[in-house]
Amino acid sequence: MFDVGFSELVVIGLVALVVLGPKRLPETARAAGRWTARIRRFVSEVKQDLDREMHDAELTELRQLKQELDQTRQVMQETSGELAQSFTAAASAIQPNAAEIPATNSPPSAPVPPPAAEKPAPRAKGSRAVKSTKKSKTGKKHGAARRHARR
Repeated sequence: MFDVGFSELVVIGLVALVVLGPKRLPETARAAGRWTARIRRFVSEVKQDLDREMHDAELTELRQLKQELDQTRQVMQETSGELAQSFTAAASAIQPNAAEIPATNSPPSAPVPPPAAEKPAPRAKGSRAVKSTKKSKTGKKHGAARRHARR
């Protein structure tokens, strides 16, 4: 708040010592400290009150927005319900009855044959179909002895 350096505080202390004297200076310093504490407390209370009022104002604004959104949602639900009813009524009015459908004299279509089974692709030369399960001299699969040795 104030730019008061150490040298300025020393000058203020010397002037106060000369003006008030050594007996009244400690009492005056205590009184000044009390007044400073009261002012700081007052300022912090005012800040808290302002923050509380701002928070209350925001809450009332949010409540109003919630009410508006609820009203809008209710109107949209009512409108969608009315639209669904009108669509079903229109669809039922458009669909003709089975008795009113004229019979066609076209022959029935030929049945579609099922798709032919696919043949497996021929193997290339030198490729293996299944991995080998040969066992080594120790009777274990290749690499198994190495895995056990690592553990």
